[in-house]
Amino acid sequence: MCDGCYAKLERDLIRMRDWEYSSEAFGVPDEQQLEALRDRVIREYGAAYELLEQPHEYKPKNKRSKSRATQRKREIAAQAIREYSTEDVLQSAYDFIQAQTEPWVNFSRVSQHLYERFYHLKPKRLGAPGKKYKSLLKFIADYPDRFQLRSEPDQRGVYWIRLSDD
Repeated sequence: MCDGCYAKLERDLIRMRDWEYSSEAFGVPDEQQLEALRDRVIREYGAAYELLEQPHEYKPKNKRSKSRATQRKREIAAQAIREYSTEDVLQSAYDFIQAQTEPWVNFSRVSQHLYERFYHLKPKRLGAPGKKYKSLLKFIADYPDRFQLRSEPDQRGVYWIRLSDD
């Protein structure tokens, strides 16, 4: 290494505070004098690195996803009702179905509406005490005085719902 490159390397090591590899910093007794040495190098030669590449400072990544889907989930969670009862869920389903233009509504739309409206909706916690529903469909089916359900004969798993008083 030529003398000019060696001098640039020394200054870069001092700028980086890499005292263990700098021969100029070797033997400097305390931190205060090392910082004075660094300040002098920066004052005389500038803060930019001359030979070494600028070290990348560790910046913790933002763990929050920036995707639109994740942002939408956050918006839903922020607006969701956290305290709710069985009657609140039933009324919300009723209102949603009533607002639709068709009498029969795809149950998945009602389900999506309820899960977005009520924070961490769990069918197990709904209904009469002692009842533990495994699905929202079974919960709603237990209220035939309010809702009628039907399934598609040729497509298993596709359910339709309407209000009973129609």
